[in-house]
Amino acid sequence: MPKETAIVGDERGRFLYRSGNESRNFCGSAKYFTDAVALVFARDRNRACGMGNIQFHVALSNGVSAVGPRYKAVSVKRNCSDNSTWLTAKLEGQQVVLDGQRILTDIDNALGDHVDSSDLYIGVTKRRNCSIRSEKPRLITSLSFHGLVGGDEEYLYVSGDGIRTGDYFQFYRSDPDAALRSIRSVTLSLKNLKLDQNQKINCSEVFGGLIFSCYGRDEPFFTCENIDSSPFFENFPNIPFAGIFCGGEIGRSSSSLIEEGQQESPVSCCLHVYSAVYLVMSYTP
Repeated sequence: MPKETAIVGDERGRFLYRSGNESRNFCGSAKYFTDAVALVFARDRNRACGMGNIQFHVALSNGVSAVGPRYKAVSVKRNCSDNSTWLTAKLEGQQVVLDGQRILTDIDNALGDHVDSSDLYIGVTKRRNCSIRSEKPRLITSLSFHGLVGGDEEYLYVSGDGIRTGDYFQFYRSDPDAALRSIRSVTLSLKNLKLDQNQKINCSEVFGGLIFSCYGRDEPFFTCENIDSSPFFENFPNIPFAGIFCGGEIGRSSSSLIEEGQQESPVSCCLHVYSAVYLVMSYTP
């Protein structure tokens, strides 16, 4: 889809939906594991330009921070039985191949006081030849997160697949301080959106919103309640919104609410961890 198309959602949800005359509630069984449910908003091509436009604005609150050096994957094995990847790696710019235990020891030292309080992931930078629609294949760089499973004197074990020899990765930890900082940025972005809309001649108005928030971002993470919903509460207290706790937050958009640094980054990331994705909907009569 075009970059201006906003895509938000939950990677691993249990949805009730209707197909024809049949209602079905799939709970991620092996038979229906690949099913997807989508709610699509499309523009009416026959509508006069500028009349009755609905706009979608996407914002992201990041909840992880990088820790330790970058590594380069050396030996990569996929374990299909539990959908995990086993790998060895070496520090960027060095030749010594490190096993899983050595890598984990180095990361524990880098974490210091946070070693027991953080969930760990590796963020893998992937450069792949991709063909979009009828375009010729071209290199696209993306960032993909994989949860840390463990490590021993042979391998580092992470969840998921798609990692290749030569891919670079760095460790990330869940970080409530980073999440609070980005929540403040989202609140400011929504405030600016509100002011911008009030100043337009054809005044548009926000009529609703959705939040897709990581299930780990609950009260123990922030030590207080309703943090992720605060950007809506503070800026649009009378506007209805809804949300869901996710096991993988989908968020992709060229929206002006995405932080400037993220917009200009050559590395795209559509599936996030420990994040909150905000969809704000506005309408111009």
